[in-house]
Amino acid sequence: MSETYHAGIDLGGTNIAALIINGDGKAVARAKEKTEVGLGVGEMAAVMRSVLERALEKGDLYRRRIASLGVAVPSAVDPQTGILLHAPNLGWKNEPAQAIFNEVFERETVLGNDADCGLLGEYWAGTAGDARTVVGFFLGTGLGGGIIINGRLHVGNRGLGGELGHHIIRRKGRRCGCGKRGCLEAYCSKTAFARKLDKKINQKGKSSVLTEYAGKDFSRLRSKHLKKAYLAGDKVVCKVLNKGAEILGIGAANMSAVLAPDCLIFGGGVMEALGEQLLPLVRQGFENNLFALNPKDVDLRLSRLGDDAVPAGAARLAMMNTDYSDQ
Repeated sequence: MSETYHAGIDLGGTNIAALIINGDGKAVARAKEKTEVGLGVGEMAAVMRSVLERALEKGDLYRRRIASLGVAVPSAVDPQTGILLHAPNLGWKNEPAQAIFNEVFERETVLGNDADCGLLGEYWAGTAGDARTVVGFFLGTGLGGGIIINGRLHVGNRGLGGELGHHIIRRKGRRCGCGKRGCLEAYCSKTAFARKLDKKINQKGKSSVLTEYAGKDFSRLRSKHLKKAYLAGDKVVCKVLNKGAEILGIGAANMSAVLAPDCLIFGGGVMEALGEQLLPLVRQGFENNLFALNPKDVDLRLSRLGDDAVPAGAARLAMMNTDYSDQ
């Protein structure tokens, strides 16, 4: 009997990534393309299909060999209806995404929140498999979150569990992309960093090497630009990112007061680029604000799977929700 494969797609605010894995979670092929923000759901699905087909070509596979297909989206997804509730970074709200994806891909798809999928990927094939209760923060264009309680992914009412980037950390604080004020994501995300850096560099005239790497338009600022400037010791960039990392630690302490996890996972593009540098600042914010728990009882870890975490988790989610599940 020929080996079956599973596909996961990560629809991110910056990139669309497709990953083909075998039943053991081993990556077989990948493909990636920049996300064109502003497309409708159907148009975006067509682009996603082309990225998937490129991954299949690289792996010398045919579509019929793919036993299941999972798609990670930057939004909560109602598990009963497949409705994508709100993806502010894509401009989508209350979209029947699963029905549209099923039509475009000409097969059943399984949708999940991108951060949930990232955490699931790490729990299944990455750095968190030895823990029972895990909280994940994924720092990219936005700030995603995921929760596993006693080994089970927690999605909550209408799939809205784990929206950790949208818990309020400051009353009447910065405006978030979701429309609310004071969300953690408004202080710790690539979008938040870009806005703060634009204010300091472009509006207040502070000198920074960041403009040498990214120009003066920070609307499409990439993690690699932040990394270059940070490692060059740029004072403006270091100050903004260090403060954001410490605030992320405070958010992690808040979640620990609620869930008392064994393990906290930090991933996403920014942490993949600068995790070794930023994790100590996250830890500082965490330990200074942790309630009751001994900091030694909670492991803070960086994502092991990197860019593969989210699409691998999407593939795993699809495996768990089809007749091909190996659970």
